[in-house]
Amino acid sequence: MKINLPIQDFEVPDLRESVGWDRRDSDYPTLFGRCNFWAGVWSEANKLIAFGYMAGTAHQHGYMEDIIVHPDYHGRGIGKALVSRLLE
Repeated sequence: MKINLPIQDFEVPDLRESVGWDRRDSDYPTLFGRCNFWAGVWSEANKLIAFGYMAGTAHQHGYMEDIIVHPDYHGRGIGKALVSRLLE
């Protein structure tokens, strides 16, 4: 799991699409400018398989959004680990 490292513009839209959400291509990379933290998990084939971010005002108030795990990787605890890591 990597925190605040570069993510290719297409990676999050591809992941969103894999779970049946709208791609929202125009949101990326603009979204990263307003996020405090984002996290990604990549497969051994270097494909983004999980993503989530925190946004808010400084470090006192915030929220998590777009916690996504690729369907092929459900049930492995990746989403729980992602949320835990973002909370750290």
